[in-house]
Amino acid sequence: MMNRKLAVSLALALGMSAAGVTNAATPFTGPYVGAQLGYSVYDINLSAPGVSVDGVSASGAEGGVYGGWGMKFSPTTYAGLEAEYNWSGAEHTSDGFKIEDKDNYGISGRLGWLPSSNVMLYGRLGWQRATLEYSDLGLSSEEDHDGVRVGLGAEVAMTSNWLMRMDYAHTFYGDVTVAGTNSEPDNDVFRVGVGYQF
Repeated sequence: MMNRKLAVSLALALGMSAAGVTNAATPFTGPYVGAQLGYSVYDINLSAPGVSVDGVSASGAEGGVYGGWGMKFSPTTYAGLEAEYNWSGAEHTSDGFKIEDKDNYGISGRLGWLPSSNVMLYGRLGWQRATLEYSDLGLSSEEDHDGVRVGLGAEVAMTSNWLMRMDYAHTFYGDVTVAGTNSEPDNDVFRVGVGYQF
């Protein structure tokens, strides 16, 4: 009787261990979510008939969330899609005139190369939208800028589930006209993030 109980217990333990191994996440494969924090810098060109001002700078901290799905096509190659939403404190103020990034979001594809099983270097290419608020003399207007985002990053699998990353992205935003003034911003953002792989 004791031997039978011992055998059953051992079988259950082995079965649970095997299930745990089967269900464990594989780094850089499948869905994931994460949070990120960084610093955002805008370079904005403003122009009106007969007047042009280049290099208006707006900057500040930025934080957000991201999620996506990806897979390894070989032990050293990766491809996936990622969406993100960010709250930004980037702003420019001078003589009562203010430009402020309210938020930004987008989607991009990532292609990666794995020099080792838990480290991935990647590039990104995608679409991004930023909502900028322009204020002057008590009047304000919120305008959406759409742009092309490119970037580079490195991601490390600390465990089979937890990922850490460093990420840089540049966005070429399209121009809009605000009260007769044309505004064309570019953006650089540097971020660190922590993700969970399912």
